[in-house]
Amino acid sequence: MVGGATIIALDAGRRLFRLLRLFCPSRDPIVSWNPGDYGLPAERTQEIWTESADGQMLHGWYCRAENPIASGLYCHGNTGNLTNTAHVMPRLLESGINILLFDYRGFGKSSGRPSLHGVISDAVAAARFHEQIRPKELPSILYGYSLGGAIAAQALRHHAFDGLILQSTFTSLPEITRAAFPRLPLHLFTGRLFDTVAIVRELSVPLLVIHGGADEVCPPWMARALHDACGSPDKQMHIVDGGLHKDLWDRDPEPLVQSIRRFAAGLRPAKRIIGDTRPPLAQLLDNAFRFARRCCRERLAIKAV
Repeated sequence: MVGGATIIALDAGRRLFRLLRLFCPSRDPIVSWNPGDYGLPAERTQEIWTESADGQMLHGWYCRAENPIASGLYCHGNTGNLTNTAHVMPRLLESGINILLFDYRGFGKSSGRPSLHGVISDAVAAARFHEQIRPKELPSILYGYSLGGAIAAQALRHHAFDGLILQSTFTSLPEITRAAFPRLPLHLFTGRLFDTVAIVRELSVPLLVIHGGADEVCPPWMARALHDACGSPDKQMHIVDGGLHKDLWDRDPEPLVQSIRRFAAGLRPAKRIIGDTRPPLAQLLDNAFRFARRCCRERLAIKAV
């Protein structure tokens, strides 16, 4: 009984630690919910809503470049919501990339509460939505920043893209925890859900790793480890000298724009048929949960009126 109680307590501690350390969502925007306040052109920015497999409503913006050479899905980090990185989107548009920027469940206007498997499901749902709205003659790029890079890597297992960009991304959850708390054995509580290295080893599409040379959150050696482990023959790395975790686009914007533009220009759109690869029983259960959630939302909306 003591051994069983200890195992339960350790597992509960592991889950609580991962949730508290990984997700810091906010419902409030940095400035406003107006894309123009972040330098995004109103005539080329569209507010979108899409639904996750389990019925959560995900909010986002689809931003179109003036002369696009690629279309990308952007997975932001663990803090705030999409407005925290919205100021970067004009630079990506300048790189020639259309961008779908979205919020995970529990972030910003999106419904629900964040969870480990939930945010991965959200990224897959956003990827499928991006596939529907992007110009098919353009290559598709999956772009992940910080924790978003680890989420993007997991989503890549369920949805194909023509290229992957990882910015300031950690190698695995235990290693980033060990880097953050070197004197405490907290890495034993993290599990191995976000093992980015394991995924890039199997990568077959081009990879671009962007990292700060003085990143105080994800040590620079993690960028080199991701680059070296990548199984794709087409892999590139852009290190911003003196760059920290959050200031790369403020410190060195023009070289980053050119680096991303060159990467995007070298991609070729693959012909693929994207379908639902889940087992029939999983699809049936997800559809049932989605229907139940939709009914609850409609009932609550009627009561509010």
